[in-house]
Amino acid sequence: MMDDFDLPPLTDDEKRQFAEAFERAHAAGEISDRDFARARIQGAMACWHLAAYEAAGKPEKVPDSIYDDRRGIERVGIPAVDAALPHTTQPAHVFLNALSYLMRESDDALEIAGARAKDCDEAAALLRRAAALLKGKQNEPLGHLVESLAPWAERGKFGRVFVHKWESGHLYAKQYPDSLSASLKGKGGKPARDGAIVRALVQLFPNEQGFFTNGGNTLISRLALLCGATKATPQYVLSTLEQGRRTAPKHKAPAKAATPDNSLLRLFRKS
Repeated sequence: MMDDFDLPPLTDDEKRQFAEAFERAHAAGEISDRDFARARIQGAMACWHLAAYEAAGKPEKVPDSIYDDRRGIERVGIPAVDAALPHTTQPAHVFLNALSYLMRESDDALEIAGARAKDCDEAAALLRRAAALLKGKQNEPLGHLVESLAPWAERGKFGRVFVHKWESGHLYAKQYPDSLSASLKGKGGKPARDGAIVRALVQLFPNEQGFFTNGGNTLISRLALLCGATKATPQYVLSTLEQGRRTAPKHKAPAKAATPDNSLLRLFRKS
Protein backbone atom coordinates (compact mmCIF):
# COMPACT_ATOMS: atom_id res chain seq x y z
CA MET A 1 0.00 0.00 0.00
CA MET A 2 1.35 3.42 -0.97
CA ASP A 3 1.89 5.85 1.89
CA ASP A 4 2.26 9.64 1.83
CA PHE A 5 6.01 9.42 1.21
CA ASP A 6 5.97 6.70 -1.47
CA LEU A 7 5.37 8.95 -4.45
CA PRO A 8 5.31 7.57 -8.00
CA PRO A 9 8.23 8.61 -10.24
CA LEU A 10 7.67 11.50 -12.60
CA THR A 11 7.05 10.69 -16.23
CA ASP A 12 9.38 12.13 -18.88
CA ASP A 13 6.66 14.60 -19.86
CA GLU A 14 6.22 15.73 -16.25
CA LYS A 15 9.98 16.17 -15.89
CA ARG A 16 10.06 18.29 -19.06
CA GLN A 17 7.16 20.44 -17.87
CA PHE A 18 8.83 20.99 -14.49
CA ALA A 19 12.15 21.93 -16.13
CA GLU A 20 10.43 24.40 -18.46
CA ALA A 21 8.49 25.98 -15.59
CA PHE A 22 11.72 26.29 -13.59
CA GLU A 23 13.46 28.01 -16.50
CA ARG A 24 10.54 30.41 -16.95
CA ALA A 25 10.66 31.31 -13.25
CA HIS A 26 14.39 32.01 -13.53
CA ALA A 27 13.90 34.13 -16.64
CA ALA A 28 11.22 36.12 -14.80
CA GLY A 29 13.57 36.82 -11.90
CA GLU A 30 11.64 34.65 -9.45
CA ILE A 31 14.66 32.36 -9.01
CA SER A 32 18.15 33.81 -8.57
CA ASP A 33 21.05 32.92 -10.85
CA ARG A 34 22.73 31.34 -7.83
CA ASP A 35 19.80 29.04 -6.98
CA PHE A 36 19.20 28.23 -10.65
CA ALA A 37 22.84 27.24 -11.16
CA ARG A 38 22.87 25.10 -8.03
CA ALA A 39 19.69 23.30 -9.10
CA ARG A 40 21.21 22.57 -12.52
CA ILE A 41 24.40 21.26 -10.93
CA GLN A 42 22.53 19.06 -8.47
CA GLY A 43 20.29 17.72 -11.23
CA ALA A 44 23.26 16.80 -13.42
CA MET A 45 25.03 15.14 -10.51
CA ALA A 46 21.93 13.19 -9.48
CA CYS A 47 21.58 11.80 -13.01
CA TRP A 48 25.28 10.92 -13.12
CA HIS A 49 25.19 9.17 -9.73
CA LEU A 50 22.05 7.24 -10.69
CA ALA A 51 23.56 6.13 -14.00
CA ALA A 52 26.69 4.88 -12.21
CA TYR A 53 24.56 3.03 -9.65
CA GLU A 54 22.45 1.35 -12.33
CA ALA A 55 25.52 0.48 -14.43
CA ALA A 56 27.02 -1.25 -11.38
CA GLY A 57 23.91 -3.42 -11.04
CA LYS A 58 22.30 -1.44 -8.20
CA PRO A 59 24.51 -2.90 -5.44
CA GLU A 60 23.07 -2.92 -1.92
CA LYS A 61 26.37 -1.56 -0.59
CA VAL A 62 27.82 1.04 -2.94
CA PRO A 63 31.62 0.57 -3.33
CA ASP A 64 34.03 3.51 -3.44
CA SER A 65 35.12 2.35 -6.90
CA ILE A 66 31.68 2.80 -8.44
CA TYR A 67 32.84 5.90 -10.35
CA ASP A 68 36.18 4.48 -11.51
CA ASP A 69 36.67 4.68 -15.29
CA ARG A 70 33.31 6.39 -15.65
CA ARG A 71 33.05 9.33 -18.01
CA GLY A 72 32.75 12.57 -16.07
CA ILE A 73 29.99 15.16 -16.31
CA GLU A 74 30.77 17.42 -19.27
CA ARG A 75 28.07 20.07 -18.96
CA VAL A 76 25.26 21.21 -16.67
CA GLY A 77 23.64 23.91 -18.80
CA ILE A 78 25.15 26.91 -16.98
CA PRO A 79 27.60 28.76 -19.29
CA ALA A 80 30.06 29.82 -16.57
CA VAL A 81 30.21 26.30 -15.14
CA ASP A 82 30.39 24.56 -18.52
CA ALA A 83 33.25 26.85 -19.57
CA ALA A 84 35.18 25.99 -16.40
CA LEU A 85 34.71 22.20 -16.45
CA PRO A 86 37.46 21.45 -19.03
CA HIS A 87 39.99 23.42 -16.97
CA THR A 88 39.49 22.02 -13.47
CA THR A 89 42.20 19.77 -12.07
CA GLN A 90 39.58 17.75 -10.17
CA PRO A 91 37.15 15.04 -11.24
CA ALA A 92 34.00 16.75 -12.52
CA HIS A 93 31.82 15.50 -9.66
CA VAL A 94 34.29 16.80 -7.05
CA PHE A 95 34.44 20.18 -8.80
CA LEU A 96 30.65 20.42 -9.09
CA ASN A 97 30.06 19.29 -5.51
CA ALA A 98 32.39 22.03 -4.27
CA LEU A 99 30.57 24.62 -6.38
CA SER A 100 27.20 23.41 -5.13
CA TYR A 101 28.39 23.77 -1.54
CA LEU A 102 29.68 27.32 -2.07
CA MET A 103 26.38 28.26 -3.72
CA ARG A 104 24.37 27.15 -0.71
CA GLU A 105 26.77 28.42 1.96
CA SER A 106 25.50 31.38 3.99
CA ASP A 107 26.63 34.85 2.98
CA ASP A 108 27.45 35.29 6.68
CA ALA A 109 29.86 32.34 6.71
CA LEU A 110 32.79 34.38 8.05
CA GLU A 111 30.68 35.82 10.86
CA ILE A 112 29.21 32.41 11.72
CA ALA A 113 32.65 30.79 12.00
CA GLY A 114 34.03 33.81 13.84
CA ALA A 115 31.31 33.61 16.49
CA ARG A 116 32.26 29.98 17.19
CA ALA A 117 36.03 30.37 16.96
CA LYS A 118 36.88 31.33 20.55
CA ASP A 119 34.90 28.52 22.18
CA CYS A 120 35.98 25.88 19.66
CA ASP A 121 39.65 26.81 19.97
CA GLU A 122 39.38 26.83 23.77
CA ALA A 123 37.76 23.40 23.70
CA ALA A 124 40.60 22.10 21.54
CA ALA A 125 43.21 23.52 23.94
CA LEU A 126 41.47 21.89 26.92
CA LEU A 127 41.35 18.54 25.12
CA ARG A 128 45.08 18.71 24.40
CA ARG A 129 45.78 19.60 28.02
CA ALA A 130 43.62 16.71 29.23
CA ALA A 131 45.40 14.38 26.82
CA ALA A 132 48.81 15.44 28.17
CA LEU A 133 47.67 14.84 31.75
CA LEU A 134 46.40 11.35 30.89
CA LYS A 135 49.56 10.42 29.00
CA GLY A 136 51.62 11.56 31.99
CA LYS A 137 49.76 9.13 34.23
CA GLN A 138 50.36 5.96 32.19
CA ASN A 139 47.09 6.36 30.27
CA GLU A 140 48.54 6.79 26.80
CA PRO A 141 45.71 5.02 24.91
CA LEU A 142 43.04 7.18 26.55
CA GLY A 143 45.22 10.27 26.13
CA HIS A 144 45.60 9.50 22.43
CA LEU A 145 41.82 9.22 22.05
CA VAL A 146 41.22 12.55 23.80
CA GLU A 147 43.99 14.22 21.78
CA SER A 148 42.46 13.03 18.51
CA LEU A 149 39.30 14.99 19.33
CA ALA A 150 41.15 18.30 19.49
CA PRO A 151 41.53 18.95 15.73
CA TRP A 152 37.85 18.21 15.26
CA ALA A 153 36.97 20.62 18.05
CA GLU A 154 38.90 23.32 16.20
CA ARG A 155 37.14 22.42 13.00
CA GLY A 156 33.79 22.73 14.77
CA LYS A 157 33.81 26.44 13.97
CA PHE A 158 33.02 25.51 10.37
CA GLY A 159 30.00 23.27 11.07
CA ARG A 160 28.72 20.20 12.91
CA VAL A 161 31.03 17.26 13.49
CA PHE A 162 29.72 13.72 13.98
CA VAL A 163 32.02 11.01 15.36
CA HIS A 164 31.42 7.58 13.85
CA LYS A 165 33.85 5.32 15.67
CA TRP A 166 37.24 4.85 17.29
CA GLU A 167 39.06 1.91 15.74
CA SER A 168 42.66 0.71 15.75
CA GLY A 169 43.87 3.97 17.22
CA HIS A 170 42.05 6.18 14.73
CA LEU A 171 39.03 8.44 15.16
CA TYR A 172 36.54 8.40 12.30
CA ALA A 173 34.34 11.46 11.99
CA LYS A 174 32.43 13.42 9.38
CA GLN A 175 31.61 17.09 9.17
CA TYR A 176 28.56 18.82 7.72
CA PRO A 177 29.97 22.32 7.15
CA ASP A 178 28.04 25.55 6.89
CA SER A 179 30.92 28.06 6.88
CA LEU A 180 33.91 26.20 5.47
CA SER A 181 35.07 29.07 3.24
CA ALA A 182 35.90 31.00 6.43
CA SER A 183 39.00 28.80 6.70
CA LEU A 184 40.26 30.67 3.62
CA LYS A 185 39.55 34.21 4.77
CA GLY A 186 43.14 35.34 4.18
CA LYS A 187 45.57 37.29 6.32
CA GLY A 188 45.90 41.00 6.91
CA GLY A 189 43.14 43.57 6.78
CA LYS A 190 39.47 42.86 7.31
CA PRO A 191 38.46 39.34 6.21
CA ALA A 192 36.32 39.47 3.07
CA ARG A 193 33.68 36.99 1.96
CA ASP A 194 34.56 37.57 -1.71
CA GLY A 195 38.20 36.75 -1.04
CA ALA A 196 37.27 33.53 0.76
CA ILE A 197 35.13 32.42 -2.18
CA VAL A 198 37.89 33.20 -4.67
CA ARG A 199 40.48 31.27 -2.62
CA ALA A 200 38.14 28.28 -2.42
CA LEU A 201 37.66 28.29 -6.20
CA VAL A 202 41.38 28.71 -6.93
CA GLN A 203 41.99 25.28 -5.34
CA LEU A 204 40.00 23.70 -8.17
CA PHE A 205 42.22 24.91 -11.02
CA PRO A 206 45.86 24.59 -12.15
CA ASN A 207 48.31 26.27 -9.80
CA GLU A 208 50.00 28.08 -12.67
CA GLN A 209 50.38 31.81 -13.14
CA GLY A 210 49.83 31.45 -16.88
CA PHE A 211 46.40 29.94 -16.35
CA PHE A 212 45.18 32.84 -14.24
CA THR A 213 46.56 35.59 -16.49
CA ASN A 214 45.27 33.98 -19.69
CA GLY A 215 41.58 33.83 -18.89
CA GLY A 216 41.51 31.73 -15.74
CA ASN A 217 40.87 34.82 -13.65
CA THR A 218 37.77 35.54 -15.74
CA LEU A 219 36.49 31.97 -15.32
CA ILE A 220 36.91 32.19 -11.55
CA SER A 221 35.30 35.63 -11.47
CA ARG A 222 32.18 34.31 -13.21
CA LEU A 223 31.96 31.34 -10.83
CA ALA A 224 32.55 33.52 -7.77
CA LEU A 225 29.62 35.76 -8.70
CA LEU A 226 27.39 32.67 -8.98
CA CYS A 227 28.60 31.62 -5.52
CA GLY A 228 27.50 34.89 -3.93
CA ALA A 229 30.50 37.18 -4.38
CA THR A 230 29.60 40.80 -5.13
CA LYS A 231 32.84 42.38 -6.33
CA ALA A 232 34.94 39.48 -7.61
CA THR A 233 36.00 41.00 -10.93
CA PRO A 234 38.80 39.34 -12.95
CA GLN A 235 41.22 41.93 -11.56
CA TYR A 236 40.01 41.20 -8.02
CA VAL A 237 40.85 37.53 -8.58
CA LEU A 238 44.41 38.42 -9.62
CA SER A 239 44.77 40.78 -6.64
CA THR A 240 43.61 38.06 -4.25
CA LEU A 241 46.14 35.62 -5.70
CA GLU A 242 48.92 38.18 -5.38
CA GLN A 243 47.98 38.85 -1.77
CA GLY A 244 48.15 35.13 -1.08
CA ARG A 245 51.65 34.91 -2.54
CA ARG A 246 52.85 37.86 -0.44
CA THR A 247 51.52 36.42 2.82
CA ALA A 248 52.49 32.79 2.21
CA PRO A 249 55.11 31.46 4.67
CA LYS A 250 58.58 31.07 3.17
CA HIS A 251 61.08 28.22 3.63
CA LYS A 252 58.77 26.40 6.00
CA ALA A 253 59.34 22.69 6.45
CA PRO A 254 56.36 20.48 5.55
CA ALA A 255 54.16 19.90 8.59
CA LYS A 256 52.90 16.48 9.58
CA ALA A 257 49.28 15.90 8.68
CA ALA A 258 48.09 15.98 12.28
CA THR A 259 44.83 17.84 11.76
CA PRO A 260 41.81 17.24 9.54
CA ASP A 261 42.07 18.87 6.12
CA ASN A 262 39.60 21.76 5.93
CA SER A 263 39.87 22.17 2.17
CA LEU A 264 36.92 21.82 -0.14
CA LEU A 265 38.84 19.22 -2.12
CA ARG A 266 39.24 16.83 0.82
CA LEU A 267 35.65 17.32 1.86
CA PHE A 268 34.13 16.56 -1.53
CA ARG A 269 36.62 14.20 -3.16
CA LYS A 270 34.54 11.11 -2.33
CA SER A 271 31.11 12.75 -2.44
